[in-house]
Amino acid sequence: MKSLAATTVTLPILTIAAKADTGHCGTPSCSADSSAVRQFLSDFIAKEESTLDQAALIKLMQQRGHACCRALTFRQDLIANSHGDVDKLVELMGKIVGPANCTRTANQVALVYPVSKCVCGWSPQRSPTPNDPYCECSAANNQALFEAVSGKPATVKVLESPRRGGQVCRFQIQLT
Repeated sequence: MKSLAATTVTLPILTIAAKADTGHCGTPSCSADSSAVRQFLSDFIAKEESTLDQAALIKLMQQRGHACCRALTFRQDLIANSHGDVDKLVELMGKIVGPANCTRTANQVALVYPVSKCVCGWSPQRSPTPNDPYCECSAANNQALFEAVSGKPATVKVLESPRRGGQVCRFQIQLT
């Protein structure tokens, strides 16, 4: 049942990923499709989280994060206004989170959301747990953003999060 649910959920995502595998949504239909996937995954995960194994849940959260990046207008604006320049993206992100909270050293970006609770309105409010899977959604959202701007793969680690008992959301983004 677990593998059937993961397979069923993955199929519509693959279609949208093929349309927007760069993280950039250039058409209204891409944005609408991404919003629909985000809503579907949010509803599905809310109902089925306890029945899914951790690996499947993480994959679903990552897909939700990628879809969310494509669906959020402000993320798409960051991509467009960065003009393929990661330093410009870091500067623009700094205007949102504060310049000291988005910095780049060589191929590494340190990103902090300086708030004491999860900033995602799509994630449920609940007590912190050490490996809350919803943080993987935010990591994937940032991965899609930085990959879209750089045109290269990036990895994102969640270093700290209020959902996981931390004070703020802190990410380490490694560019290649």
